[in-house]
Amino acid sequence: MTSPLSTAEDDVGGVRLARHSRWAELLFQIRVAANRIRRGIADSMAGLDRCEAMHDGPYAMVVGESRSKLWSDDRRAEAAYQKGKVHNVRTAIRELDCAVLLPGQTFSFWKQIGRATEERGYVVGRMLQQGCMIPAVGGGLCQLSNALYDAALQSGCEIVERHAHSRAVPGSAAAAGRDATVAWNYVDLRFRSRVPLMIRARATESELVVAFCAFPGTVVRREDESSESANASALLVVPTRRPAATCATCAETACFRHEY
Repeated sequence: MTSPLSTAEDDVGGVRLARHSRWAELLFQIRVAANRIRRGIADSMAGLDRCEAMHDGPYAMVVGESRSKLWSDDRRAEAAYQKGKVHNVRTAIRELDCAVLLPGQTFSFWKQIGRATEERGYVVGRMLQQGCMIPAVGGGLCQLSNALYDAALQSGCEIVERHAHSRAVPGSAAAAGRDATVAWNYVDLRFRSRVPLMIRARATESELVVAFCAFPGTVVRREDESSESANASALLVVPTRRPAATCATCAETACFRHEY
């Protein structure tokens, strides 16, 4: 997960560093709370529906599939956070696997997955916030939203809402412009399909696999078949993004979040 709201930055020795302070953090959290309230009101008025699960049916043809490594950082200092991320991804796909997206229905990542809290079984992983990879409950779910976005593009879905990461996250799909960051509940991934689709999601020992399946013989309009498609235009420019830092790789040791 990530939060795209950013604070001011200072130029120190030719390197631009985020200016982190408890005061900046307080202002940041106030802005987050306001955004969450606004999105909650908008969603309640829109009547957004959750996709229902169907454990059988004729969804046998794969029209889009995304595969990514579950374990993306083998540094010893990051082992606990990597385990947390993998646990969070496995927990979230329970709400996602076999979900059926009907024609014209809008899929919402947060409506489908729900809020990532300790009470719902989520643990601490890494989350991108204000340019830094910080520990947070539910951290790591952006790997799942990245995979959903990639598979949605392959399946000809109309992208309703998508936000790119503000930094390049190690092991993510950001370099190819296939990333979609999420932050409860105001930064979402949303898309629609013209045909019925079943979303299949599973995590093996080493890989996350997300596939969109349709009825045999279904014809979908691929992302590159129409220059008018929002899907095609979304891939025209991949912005250059600075790498996200953890406390092990960041030089700003005076930050109040510093872990070491």
